[in-house]
Amino acid sequence: MRTHHDSAVARVIVRWRGSLLGTVFLVAACDTSVTNPGLIPDRALDNPAAWPAVVIGARRALADALGSASGTGGQLLYWGAAVSYEINPAGSTGSFGIPPDVQGGLLLEATTNADWTSSNQARFVAEEAVRRFQRVMPDTLFATSPLVAQSYLYAGYANRLLGENFCQSVIPVQNPDGSLSPGFLGPSTLYLQRADTAFTNALATATASGKTDTATTNFKRVALAGRASVRADLATYGLANWSDVTADAALVPDTTRFLIPYSDQNTDQYNYLYWARAGTPYRAHTEWGTFYELYYRATRDPRVKWDSTGLNGDAAVARFGGLVPFWPEAKYAATTAPVRLSSGWEMRLLEAEAALVGGDTATARAKMDLRRATLTPVQPGVTFTNVTEAWTALKTERALELWLEARRLGDLRRWLDNAVPGDPPDGLYRDTNSDGVNDARVETMTTPVARSLCFAVGRNERETNPNIP
Repeated sequence: MRTHHDSAVARVIVRWRGSLLGTVFLVAACDTSVTNPGLIPDRALDNPAAWPAVVIGARRALADALGSASGTGGQLLYWGAAVSYEINPAGSTGSFGIPPDVQGGLLLEATTNADWTSSNQARFVAEEAVRRFQRVMPDTLFATSPLVAQSYLYAGYANRLLGENFCQSVIPVQNPDGSLSPGFLGPSTLYLQRADTAFTNALATATASGKTDTATTNFKRVALAGRASVRADLATYGLANWSDVTADAALVPDTTRFLIPYSDQNTDQYNYLYWARAGTPYRAHTEWGTFYELYYRATRDPRVKWDSTGLNGDAAVARFGGLVPFWPEAKYAATTAPVRLSSGWEMRLLEAEAALVGGDTATARAKMDLRRATLTPVQPGVTFTNVTEAWTALKTERALELWLEARRLGDLRRWLDNAVPGDPPDGLYRDTNSDGVNDARVETMTTPVARSLCFAVGRNERETNPNIP
């Protein structure tokens, strides 16, 4: 069995080999003489029959990091939503709950350690799939293989997840013999640049296949959407060009979507955010006191739907002084509910943002209104009278369109880091005049105290990597 010295993920990677290829060893149920084969040798994954499972493993690792596998991370979407006010805590702090420090807006290394590990595992599994295929496939097959293209795609989204949600990067060093050594602390934008490269490689491989069928065309659009999104992140930091963002976005139709699936087979494969509000028994988060509470009441915008119940959350919330109403999000309505990673509608908002960067408020307005006109009920066009208000509208539209998709922290951080104009609506809203309406914003991401804008590098990384202080 090989050991991969890739930061904190090396010790758990064997889990994927066992879980994904277990079907190879299925036998007739009546044969009681079979011996459990135990862990699968790494070389078994070099067999062409195993290659599809390797790619499925990359997808599963990404799903786990984003919002599943409660025992090994999987709180990125959930806890990021809590810190950025997409949800508020409604009780539980333990299993499927929100820890006290996260309720208070902090994402510290001890609490987020498992998320650091699972997110880097998602990156490693996809990138290792590419390295494996490069080693075992004939060169002509590697350059055109859909399995290689898919591995690059998952590597792109895993690196985007890291770059948008973590404060710093730790990227392993590849040695001349192909092995990996522990990496060094770097800026999170290194993950975004790595994602850009992976998406570009996914596109190149799919194009080299020569296929023009619907599945290949859709695959290319998803890769373009992923690349456009990370190039927008990088462009905000002056590390990419907005013209490249819009060039990619223009090739992605409105109807394009890319979803990561979940399963109802066991809790480690559930959509974590949904299960934490499913009422069986968890009622751990609520839309009470968020911007989305009052916005949805007023507009019925289906992008941010939540359910009204007569219940309270499942425990008292110290920071709110007791029990709070349980009004759970309704975007995810089942344990199998997929999470969207990219869409054509996000591309229209990237085009709007690029227009604002260039001072073109008319184009920005038109791009933002495209989506609003398709909704049921139809939403009125955005309103603003100057460029600062236009930026506020753009930031609000991204909050609505990408709600609960693990994207908000990345947006807020890139805008705050680079002093982008406009006032996003994120915050805690309370009733300050006893009229029964939570319409007064009493907290933001920066006041009265600054909240975390990203997840910390995990404690295990700092304690086991000799290159990290």
